Amino acid sequence: MSRTRYESLRLKNNPSHHHPNHNHDRQPHPKVHARWVSKLFYIWASPLLTLGNARQLQPDDLWPLGFVNQCQQVSTSFEPNYRSSSRSILWAIVLTYGWRFAFVGLLQLGAIGGTLLGPWVLRRILSAVESTSDKPSFDVASILQLITLLFVVKVVQAVVSAHANLDNQVIAVRITSALQHLLFQKAVALDARCRRDKSAGEIANLFSNDIQWIINFSVFANQLWLIPVQVLATTTMLYDIIGWATFVGFAVIVVTLVGNNYLAAVQHDAFKLFMDRKDRRMKCVNQVFGAMQTIKFNAWEEKFGAKLTDTRDAELSTLWRIFTLASASTAVLYLGPVLVTIVSFATYTIVMHQQLIATKMFTALTLFNLLKFPLSGLPAIVASMMQALVAVRRFTEFLSLDEKNPSNVWTPTTTPSHQVAGYKAQNMDIVIENASVGWDAAKPLFKDVNLKVKRGEFVVVHGSVGEGKSSLCAALLGEMDKYEGTVFVGGRVAYFSQQAWIQNMSVRENILFGHPYDRVKYNNVL
Repeated sequence: MSRTRYESLRLKNNPSHHHPNHNHDRQPHPKVHARWVSKLFYIWASPLLTLGNARQLQPDDLWPLGFVNQCQQVSTSFEPNYRSSSRSILWAIVLTYGWRFAFVGLLQLGAIGGTLLGPWVLRRILSAVESTSDKPSFDVASILQLITLLFVVKVVQAVVSAHANLDNQVIAVRITSALQHLLFQKAVALDARCRRDKSAGEIANLFSNDIQWIINFSVFANQLWLIPVQVLATTTMLYDIIGWATFVGFAVIVVTLVGNNYLAAVQHDAFKLFMDRKDRRMKCVNQVFGAMQTIKFNAWEEKFGAKLTDTRDAELSTLWRIFTLASASTAVLYLGPVLVTIVSFATYTIVMHQQLIATKMFTALTLFNLLKFPLSGLPAIVASMMQALVAVRRFTEFLSLDEKNPSNVWTPTTTPSHQVAGYKAQNMDIVIENASVGWDAAKPLFKDVNLKVKRGEFVVVHGSVGEGKSSLCAALLGEMDKYEGTVFVGGRVAYFSQQAWIQNMSVRENILFGHPYDRVKYNNVL
């Protein structure tokens, strides 16, 4: 270990290092200053749509993210609820966004009411057209009033549905941001044992796939109670038209739902197995890439290639089963409304001996068509809920893993004041005294280690491979468990790891790291 003195250097901010189109230089989100009419009819979005119609949009054309949707603001409101709800993700989402979900649900309920107005107006118009000379009831004025009412309600329904969809997507963005922030915080705080047990592939699956399943369900969560309401209202209107033949059709609905629930349960088990096999395959891929040099030196390509193929085949077999179940569920869903219509009309005409006039037939067909979405959507939503529950369980397991002990490294805020004063008097910034640290308490890597680094010193730790240079840095970062002694770091730490952090970009973009391209400077750096 060698030491030398150095003077403090201050790096001045070079304006040329900042991207000229940074978010701070762009205009704020137009919705912030939009008037109520603009917000109601989304007029504030028209300039962007016009620009997108004229040419291909660029990233700089988009508005900066609104303050309330930024990760810092979202986590500030979400994480206290997460901690107060015994670290339950579902309860934290309910506590944070429950009122927003309720508001969106009311908007969607109003949209359903507008949908049911159509069959009612159709029945009134057809009844007026079918009126006989003995019972004249055709009134042009009343018919025009009904058509005008239907037009106004449909316009309101479109506006309400648009706002409900936007709010749903905004909630999904915030939940995504909150969950990813939790995952990132947990990933960097894992202790050494858990870091070894959880591979980068498993954590990447949580960031990408599992979050997506939770978001997919959150968008349709209100449909769990809206669909039964819609089915009940539609069934009531059908009963007023074709009588108790409606219940025969409703029995077909129940049989269809029971079959779909069974398929959803089987699909849930298959999806759970699929995620486990996907984790196993990702772990194997990461191990192969991590040991690629060893595999090449020993000519083990075929052996490890066969292992990767086996894990992928196991994953694909489960995926094939999921798609088969989904296809069967879809077939039942689309066959259900057709069976309901046939059975109901057959019962009404053959069993009840009633005449199926145009008014009843077309109105009933319209109502049966309205049943297609809830009948086809509910099983898919239930399956999405099952997948989301699996994802939540995996989230909970990961977030409950052990974290690094804060006492591994003392800081000026956690060290007794008299001890901090002593370090300052000696001008010490890093102190290791009689410390035993390592990954396993039974076999510590360092025992009775002592090291003192004064402020202003430049320290070089050198040695052969495997002698503990990186482990010493890990001990100062608190990533190794401390069993005895003291490890004190008296300031902020900047750490440049030996492991490269590569973005999914070109080599040039990774080198520039968001800075503008200067050919001369770029070539000099290379």
